[in-house]
Amino acid sequence: MKGGIDITGNFNDRTTQIKVELIAGGGEGDNCTITLDDRDWAIAPIDPGDAIGVYLGYAEVGLAYLGTFNLIDVTYKGKPRSVQLTGTSTKFGDLNKSPTTKEYIGMTVGEILKSMGGDTDVLTAISGNLADQEVTTKNQITSNLHLIHELERRYGAVAKVVDGKLMFVPRDSLVNASGTPMPTLVLKPEHFGDWSVRYSQRSDYGGVKAFWWDEHDKVRKWVKSGVAAIGGGSGGEYPIGDWFKSAAEATAAADSKMQAFNRATIEATFDLAKGDPWIRDTQALAVEGMRDRINGSYIVNRAIHTYIKSTGIRTTLECRAPGNGVDVSDRASDLLLSPLPGEPMGTVLPEKWNFPDDL
Repeated sequence: MKGGIDITGNFNDRTTQIKVELIAGGGEGDNCTITLDDRDWAIAPIDPGDAIGVYLGYAEVGLAYLGTFNLIDVTYKGKPRSVQLTGTSTKFGDLNKSPTTKEYIGMTVGEILKSMGGDTDVLTAISGNLADQEVTTKNQITSNLHLIHELERRYGAVAKVVDGKLMFVPRDSLVNASGTPMPTLVLKPEHFGDWSVRYSQRSDYGGVKAFWWDEHDKVRKWVKSGVAAIGGGSGGEYPIGDWFKSAAEATAAADSKMQAFNRATIEATFDLAKGDPWIRDTQALAVEGMRDRINGSYIVNRAIHTYIKSTGIRTTLECRAPGNGVDVSDRASDLLLSPLPGEPMGTVLPEKWNFPDDL
């Protein structure tokens, strides 16, 4: 879609590949790459700045909406003759402007993000628990995107721009920004093509601690993370070097760091036997029927959906362990989706999961 007009017919004969990467924050935006066959120089000039809405799916099922992307690069290549379009999430680039000097005093995370969004005409959708977190003092001398990424790390959140709206939700959460539960996808051996699950000794710490300055008592005080280390952790407590202005800020930072340590212990890559463009980043997965150390709970960190004209749709999921150690297979049965072999999630998605606009 371009400007509300369906331009699929112009692409059908020319598109050789569409690749969309849906990324769970981390300072990155969703992106897409479209490769067009320019065999007879017939493609009209394309200008960066255009916005294109991308859908992938199957004739038998329908289409999954993957997002609207602003074209930031147009590359003419050869051989063979081709045009490559590269796009990133709409409005994502508006946040990544030159450094800004600003001071936030006695504001909440929600108020800070809405202030930055207002400066760049970007709407916000912020999870209630995160929106209410108080930030005693924060001086900004960086770009808005850099500060958003800093808040993301400090509060264990996913910050990303989706269709021009800044989303800020808890990482590894099983609900969306409005508090609506999101389903867990159950995958079994027949759903996979290739897979790899890697366990790494990234951290031997049994916990994380952070300190804050108590202005009343004029003393430094320590707080500990309430998040348990995966595997228990045989080492001591990791001390965060930054110092904070309140116990709440220090505790949030300690919890976020411990969750990051937990996520880093397991990295999994799953290539699905049938491409499934309905799967998104931050999707919870429960893997069953495999061997020990493969079965378990995962959160999709990056969902890569690729359409290749000669082979169809391929889906690759880059996953991490849930930082909070949650077992997603314990959820109620109506929150678990288990497609049949070769069946994409879109064919079994219950009507109740027609997600609201703020997902």
